[in-house]
Amino acid sequence: MEIPASLLMSSGTYAYVAVKASIHAADSAVFGLNEAETVALVKRFDNYKKDVINGILLKAAPMQVVNALGQLGYRVVGTTGEAEIVWTMQRDI
Repeated sequence: MEIPASLLMSSGTYAYVAVKASIHAADSAVFGLNEAETVALVKRFDNYKKDVINGILLKAAPMQVVNALGQLGYRVVGTTGEAEIVWTMQRDI
């Protein structure tokens, strides 16, 4: 079955990242950043970065990281979790 063109999302190209943390935490894991975005966030958050599997850990509260990514052109498109939350963020490329 073919999906009607009127139901399809825009045909733009997007980049996605995920931020994972507890809302009460002082650090946040970020996944999917490119090198320039990694450098920008590390500079913004006291030049601290710890590599984790498929991402980095920043010494910053999750809302600070989400807001910083917003300044880089990302917007939240989804969230999931309770004690630990994952924010999925998207930007046009």
